[in-house]
Amino acid sequence: MKKKSIFQVVMGTVVVLAFACSSPNKMLKNAAQVRYNVTPDPLEMKGDSVDVSVSVVYPAKYFNKNAVMVLTPVLKSESATVAYPEVTLQGEKVQGNGGVISAAGGSYTYTGKVPYQDALLKSELMIQSKVSVKSKSVNLPEVKIADGVLATASLLKNEAQPIEAMNQFKRSEVLTSESEIVFSINNATVQSKELSKQGIKDMKTFAKNVSSDTTMSLKGVSIVGYASPDGPEDGNESLAKNRQAAAEKALKSSINTSYEANYTAEDWDGFRTLMESSSIQDKDAILNILSQYSDPVVRESEIKKMGTVYKEIADEILPQLRRSKIVVSAEKVGKSDEVLLSAGRGKSDVALTEDEYLFAATIAENADDAEQILKNGASSLSNSWKIVNNLGCVQMDEGKFDDAQASFARADELSDGDKAVKNNMGVLAVKQGDLAKGFEYFEVAQGAGPEVKYNMGTVKVKEGDYPTAVEMFGSNKTFNAALAKLLAGDVDGALNVANEIEEPDASVDYLKAVIGARQKNYDMIMNNLKSAIDKDASFKERAKKDLEFADFSDDSSFEALVK
Repeated sequence: MKKKSIFQVVMGTVVVLAFACSSPNKMLKNAAQVRYNVTPDPLEMKGDSVDVSVSVVYPAKYFNKNAVMVLTPVLKSESATVAYPEVTLQGEKVQGNGGVISAAGGSYTYTGKVPYQDALLKSELMIQSKVSVKSKSVNLPEVKIADGVLATASLLKNEAQPIEAMNQFKRSEVLTSESEIVFSINNATVQSKELSKQGIKDMKTFAKNVSSDTTMSLKGVSIVGYASPDGPEDGNESLAKNRQAAAEKALKSSINTSYEANYTAEDWDGFRTLMESSSIQDKDAILNILSQYSDPVVRESEIKKMGTVYKEIADEILPQLRRSKIVVSAEKVGKSDEVLLSAGRGKSDVALTEDEYLFAATIAENADDAEQILKNGASSLSNSWKIVNNLGCVQMDEGKFDDAQASFARADELSDGDKAVKNNMGVLAVKQGDLAKGFEYFEVAQGAGPEVKYNMGTVKVKEGDYPTAVEMFGSNKTFNAALAKLLAGDVDGALNVANEIEEPDASVDYLKAVIGARQKNYDMIMNNLKSAIDKDASFKERAKKDLEFADFSDDSSFEALVK
């Protein structure tokens, strides 16, 4: 009986030891020996996510050879709990696909990311671990390993810029009709054949039509008399003056308005122009004379020395310079704002042009009014991609994304893929959260305007590619451009841009307060933060939680400002 009892005691001890070795309790007891190193610390929002790298170090004799551990990093705040993807670690005797930790000690580096949300602005990164050894499982104590989240990137404004088709509407427009009367050499008499030329007829018709058009008014007639640059200068001056007077007299009866008279005695500018477009063999030599000599007498003498070439000039060039040039001017007055708005809203039968519809939308009372005007324009002028494009811009600005999508698709079809429309399709994609698709459209739209590159910069900030975003924003003086520089590490450059923003809003002031915190400039923090809160009270709550101001959170003035 005594031997049996001893045997039983020995066996019982073996069972206890075996149970202890196969139990996770020892790992639970020694959990405090595990070391964690987090990068970055505090956690930081990059692009639209919170990335983390956690290096876990397990001491010797800690990890049970038969243990399986499920490790989960979790971001916790007062109002949100967001878990990173879990990872499985295992002892060296476990058959599985987890990371192996030796009983002699070991380490594992975890990486993961979760989407950022505003509720995580003030949060803590916790590690949750569950250990199983065969059929036994325990939860290890939850451990805080870092603070989160430095979320300055979340200040990015979703201000991808659409491109509206420009209108050419003019409140008033000067229209002209031009012609000329040619005279024979040394003569200032208007020949009847000159008045029957088509150019003169068209000019008279233009003046007549202006007189009968209630939207137009005749402004006047300009007549300049010319003489060719040959012969005595005094004689040419008299000749040019008489040619102007003769042309005015010939037209006065048919175009009854004010006349502006002028004359040019020797038309060397006209001579140069005609020579440049001529096929005269030695024209380069003649043009060289004009450049070399400014004295008209010397010019004429040198040209005449060229013999046969001068005869060619006398036959082909000089006769075209013996003339009077007539320009009839009229002013066309556009429709008033009242007429445009009434017609654009469909309240009158007045027909509008494409430019008038586009302009009317810009002076509409509100977005709904502008949308209705452009809808009416799209119905009236069904092939106008510009009207439909601008309609899509208005709808997108109102948050009517489905309607905007349909409008841009129609504008894209009508315009055969105009780059401005492609840009707007990209802006819509960004607003709907599809950054990749938006960037694809922006790449196609390059060349449509500076808005495209700016929009590409906004996408790059959202993707966390801050250096490229800075390059894309270029010399723009906007909030996003300043923010990109700050996120890229150029604190001084960010401040320079922020200081040049015209009419800074609360966001700009808040950003300058953040810059002040990074520069350890107490006055910059307090002055700009106060200004931001005065303009937008929501920044008070953000500042209270913002890790950018963590070093100043115990300051009494700071506390008073955000309480």
